[in-house]
Amino acid sequence: MLVADDFPLVREALVAALGRQADLEVAGVASDGVEALNKARELHPDVVVLDLRMPGLSGQAVLARLREEMPDVRVLLLSASDAAEAVIDAVAAGAGGFVTKKITGDELVAAVRAVHRGEPVIDRELTAHLVRGLRRTDGPHRVTASESRLTQAEINVLRLVAEGHSDKQIGAELSIAPRTVQSHLTQIRAKVGLRRRVELTRWAAENLL
Repeated sequence: MLVADDFPLVREALVAALGRQADLEVAGVASDGVEALNKARELHPDVVVLDLRMPGLSGQAVLARLREEMPDVRVLLLSASDAAEAVIDAVAAGAGGFVTKKITGDELVAAVRAVHRGEPVIDRELTAHLVRGLRRTDGPHRVTASESRLTQAEINVLRLVAEGHSDKQIGAELSIAPRTVQSHLTQIRAKVGLRRRVELTRWAAENLL
């Protein structure tokens, strides 16, 4: 396991809480996003406990790189904030879990174990944020699937986006180059009027899944 947080006291507390468990081993620590990514590449841990806000690279940016390079590494994001957008973005980007720093040591241990098993973990307080965010509309009129005139190839790509796959994974699944995936996404964004990947994920979940 890798623990990444830019505050030494918080980092030490996380390591102490996890290190007391016989079945959990903290193989490395990192104090910023760049170090976290490099340590993950070096150690290839089963789980990365990752602070959302860090210098160098944000937790969100590290998560995106890990999903692209090491999709089998599971990530538990930690945040001092419970903002709805942060929860939605984390889930859409493929985080295995998202918890706030209000949790106890025992709750952290339980979350890490669950994420390691492949079970999604979201703080009970944050679940309401996620549900509200996924129901939210983006403007006075949302383009529907029938209005968008997506091609079958674009629909195939968008369904995999909604399932949390990276461009590289989508390309492998559909036997196309990642650049072709990106081209499809550009066309999809133009047709449905949404720019951010999290918005596309939400739109696909509402219209295609």
